[in-house]
Amino acid sequence: MTWGKRRAIVIILVLIFLVVLMFWSAFSKPGLRIASNSVLVIDASGQIEEQRAPDFFSAFNGTVPVLHDYLDALDQARTDPKITGLVVRIAPLETGWGKLEEIRAHLLRFRDSGKPSICYLGYDGIQNPEYYLASACREIWLVPTAPVSVRGMMAEAVFFRGTLDKLKVVPEFYHIADYKTATNTFTEKKFTPAHKEEVESLLRSVYEQYLGDASKGRGLTREQFESIINRAPLSGSEAVQAKIVDRMAYWDQVQDFFKHRSGDWNPVSLNQYRSTPTPPNFGLNKIAVVHATGLIVSGDSGTTAAGGFIMGGDSVASDIRKARQDSSIKAIVLRVDSGGGSVVASEVIRREVELAHAVKPIVVSMSDVAASGGYWIASPADKIVADPNTITGSIGVLIGKMNVSGLFNLLGISTDYVATSDNATLFSAQQDFTPAQQAYIERSMHETYDAFVKGVAAGRKMSPEAVDKIGKGRVWSGSQAKDLGLVDELGGADRAIEVAKQLAHIPANDSVRIVRLPEEKTFFQQLFEKQKEQMRQSESLEATLRHILGLMEPVQARLPYELHIK
Repeated sequence: MTWGKRRAIVIILVLIFLVVLMFWSAFSKPGLRIASNSVLVIDASGQIEEQRAPDFFSAFNGTVPVLHDYLDALDQARTDPKITGLVVRIAPLETGWGKLEEIRAHLLRFRDSGKPSICYLGYDGIQNPEYYLASACREIWLVPTAPVSVRGMMAEAVFFRGTLDKLKVVPEFYHIADYKTATNTFTEKKFTPAHKEEVESLLRSVYEQYLGDASKGRGLTREQFESIINRAPLSGSEAVQAKIVDRMAYWDQVQDFFKHRSGDWNPVSLNQYRSTPTPPNFGLNKIAVVHATGLIVSGDSGTTAAGGFIMGGDSVASDIRKARQDSSIKAIVLRVDSGGGSVVASEVIRREVELAHAVKPIVVSMSDVAASGGYWIASPADKIVADPNTITGSIGVLIGKMNVSGLFNLLGISTDYVATSDNATLFSAQQDFTPAQQAYIERSMHETYDAFVKGVAAGRKMSPEAVDKIGKGRVWSGSQAKDLGLVDELGGADRAIEVAKQLAHIPANDSVRIVRLPEEKTFFQQLFEKQKEQMRQSESLEATLRHILGLMEPVQARLPYELHIK
């Protein structure tokens, strides 16, 4: 038997195994029936995504919950007579503040139901984000040896200029306007005055929101809570004494608490609960929720090799167009979680938002970040709804390249070239921009920035001068953006759906069916599209490498920096 035949047999056997496994998973486990006196147990940790990844393995294994799974489960459990309590086990989180605000808001609603809710802090690394989420539960329980590190906040950015200097790499970047500082990570060694000013402003906004929400959740004044965190980290006993934790306990004691209440411990995980049969929704009206997640690039959406999201301009535009042309869909909610990217791809999406706006209501719901290109695509919408801590704005553009000729010389690498014109070398990594090329870049950036400002001005019913004043590449929190007129309302995806219903003249008490786009593909669909998906992953990896290296060709509309608030 030849090697080719053996390989074909192996492939066929693997496919048969996967198909059998899929059918076994689908049919051997009928919908779970929830027992009476059950307790919903939710594990919150790591990065909570907006949408399921559009790849082969996510179709085969859809066990990782996304944001709306958490929110839907909390809402359903709040009124489910079989769910008598809630436990949220919180481990270190890598999720942005916008998503945390949304989960926290739904936790508060569950808390209002009168059912017991416990946020259990049984892991290392309990800091501000984890405590912020926990403060929404009726009670906070803590493993005795776990410190509570709810100390003050900091915002941190990384700069590579020193490394590039040692490597003889010259970063040459241009931007509009003063606060468009994405490339500072390559051109500077620390914050510039403008960079520091906007970071401090954003940090203060997030911090004030944190102080207000967490203190209210714990029944403390803002001043009392700030006094506590100013002397943190705290030991378990100190946290209990300060009344930011209710008791020190172990997991078995959590179980005992519910056993004493109902006589038994019937835990139901989030995955189990979201797989249970739910009453059919007979709502005649549909609202489409179109997800727009990740770095914006031209072409199709996909994922990077590391699992990050790539927002393809063609893919998102197609989803919006599909919702626009479907007469049964009465309104569209565009859910944005992106720091921007390609201006061309952003404009492709913006055009579809504009076309949808002319036909039916379209509301933008901003998640952790909707900045630069992420704001560009939002500007024509009827209404924009953002979380108080959404990072948004960043109305500005940038362009540039790395000159690596010094590094090549250092390594003994040489290059040579021929060109038909001077500007053929525009994005050559072996030379600086010529004066003529610099003039072209300046002109191109100003044209793009003017188009950005005019688009925002038209969408927000503002003058271009007013947009330019609050633009200049500066980012704002959702709360700040609302005060400036860049955002209409504060709230999460649920509030955006309510606004969409109002604009579509759907009575508030009428139920609507949510149609999520892109549609999640089945196992077989992904199986037969595997070759195409591999090409997408390759393209996505290339886009990510371009993002990391800062090789921005052509003009980009991206978030002004990589920032971590913790």
